[in-house]
Amino acid sequence: MMKRLMLALSGAVSGAFTLFASTPALALYEQARWFTLHNGMDVIVIENHRAPAVHARVVYKVGALDEQPGQYGIAHVLEHMMFRGSPAYKGRALAPGEYDSELGRIGATDNASTSANVTSYYALMGSEHLELFIEMNAILMNGLNADSEQLENEKGVVQQEFRQRWENNPTARATHELRAALRGASAYDHPVIGFEEDFQGLTSQDLLDFHAAWYQPNNAVLIVSGDVLPEDVLVMAEKHFGDFPAGDVPARLRPDAERPFEPGFETVTDALITKASARRAWRLPEVVPEKGPEAFRTCYAARLLTSMLTSGLDAPFTRYLQTERQIALSAGFSLVLDEGQDWALLNVDPVEGIDAVEVLDEAEVFLRNWLA
Repeated sequence: MMKRLMLALSGAVSGAFTLFASTPALALYEQARWFTLHNGMDVIVIENHRAPAVHARVVYKVGALDEQPGQYGIAHVLEHMMFRGSPAYKGRALAPGEYDSELGRIGATDNASTSANVTSYYALMGSEHLELFIEMNAILMNGLNADSEQLENEKGVVQQEFRQRWENNPTARATHELRAALRGASAYDHPVIGFEEDFQGLTSQDLLDFHAAWYQPNNAVLIVSGDVLPEDVLVMAEKHFGDFPAGDVPARLRPDAERPFEPGFETVTDALITKASARRAWRLPEVVPEKGPEAFRTCYAARLLTSMLTSGLDAPFTRYLQTERQIALSAGFSLVLDEGQDWALLNVDPVEGIDAVEVLDEAEVFLRNWLA
């Protein structure tokens, strides 16, 4: 049976969500050591000696919003291809799969992710292996193996993800449409994974050009947290990343956060939707206008707030809707802080026979009262 998914847009909320900072949040920020290499690469280190382990990641300031029409999905495809080998840098090359196998050999767990704004490569490992991670990521920054056969194989992997996450996921598609409508921006018209006709048409040269444009040291951040000394991390970063020259990084175009839009309501019907659901989104005033202690504190507080509200059946929000009122099978509320494109999302899956919009309205009333 087909069910409906209802989407609602609401006007900008100013002052509706009051966020309270916590002392540990600011303490964590103040504990971080920030460095910038001569080529513009940022290095952030947070000491934590409670266990002999580190979490490290290299973040590139490029994502789906930086893609050009006809190449939607290239940032994500490039993320995949970075594990397919890289040419030699400082006498060492990476064979296809070697990055993963080397980290697996030392007992590390690693992964990568692409979002609208950034692409990240990260791993959790014993602190004695940190330099291996840094060395291999410097090789990735230097270049990639854009072999056409490897690319075609990876396109097949991405196509499977596309079908799971997008083509066969009407809820994800509807939420994406909600965000695009809320922002009123063409940059949000495509999902992070891209469109099949675009990523299937990508060439090896397309990937090489995209990598050369964006994978520059002055467009990257190395973040290390754990059992390390900041001075040691800086030495490793200088050793492996310091010889890269700063590059000319393209300007990043972002949607206008203040672009007017009309609140509205839409009903989506899809054969793959098996239960009724409703979502409501609000555009928020820019929560994080700049880097610094206040921005860090606000972000931390926002995440703490939503966790307190919704994590687990005993959290106030879920307990009220699912246990006390018994009108929702599930419900969620989240704040998305996204480089000035900040928004709030409320979603509910009502109990059979109860109107989804009525549950959505009651959930909103609860949130506003709780946050008042």
